[in-house]
Amino acid sequence: MELWLVYALLTVVFYGLGEGLSKEPTMRLGPGRMLALYSLYSVPIYAGWFVLGGGWAAFTPVGVLWGIGSSLAGAIGTLLWFVAVEKGNASVVSGFTAAYPVITIVAAVIGLGATLLPVQVVSIAFLLVGAGLLAVAESGGGRAEGRAWLAPMFLAVLLWGAWGVLEKVSLEEIGFAANAGLYAVSSTPIYLYVGWRDSRSRGPWERKAIREAQPTLALFAIAGITIFLAIGLGPLAVVVPLTTMYPMVAILVRRLLKAERMSLAQKVAVGLSMAGTLIASL
Repeated sequence: MELWLVYALLTVVFYGLGEGLSKEPTMRLGPGRMLALYSLYSVPIYAGWFVLGGGWAAFTPVGVLWGIGSSLAGAIGTLLWFVAVEKGNASVVSGFTAAYPVITIVAAVIGLGATLLPVQVVSIAFLLVGAGLLAVAESGGGRAEGRAWLAPMFLAVLLWGAWGVLEKVSLEEIGFAANAGLYAVSSTPIYLYVGWRDSRSRGPWERKAIREAQPTLALFAIAGITIFLAIGLGPLAVVVPLTTMYPMVAILVRRLLKAERMSLAQKVAVGLSMAGTLIASL
């Protein structure tokens, strides 16, 4: 088995397990404090990558702007994802946000002059139909969740889709190490600020909740390493669609360990979004 494939499969497992376990600690700690804790894991990794890779030598004014834009889109998208997970069905949120590569394709067509292929038009149609179903679907398992999770979920998809284009341009301009340093510098203030704001409204930190969050945060941090190794060693056109299949693991974890269910409409919507993601990679 090729080494890049091992890293890609590990990414699917680590991200899937992390998302599957993220609902309960996010509800107890809040999205902001989960992000603040996540920065304790992710920032040292990216900062170390920057230093060891000599990222400062690759900086250019234009590249720095692209890198900061990429970092902000990714960081704010992650914040909105945590908000959606706190408020909604974790299986649905995880399944649908994996469709962000479809948005990346649209953004590339608009911003970079890429050509929209027929299969990509079909994938976008799948995504739109899935979004419409989610907007009207009732939750599974007899639990009313409301619609407060819809807006942050859709915004997370849009921002992560924009991140895909910005990240591509940034990496071409300044490379991985420099981009990693910009991510650490740009995202950390956001994560710490929203963590501080969250703490003011939610009261003291609970040690038990912090312990419950550790597996999720550690898994996300490890997946952040394996996905870059997979991208660096393997064919991008295969790695990206393969790694976006992590929701299957997350949904399985939610179903087996947390007894979380989806309604038929939600299952169809998530299936359409994931099918659209797969078709877009053809």
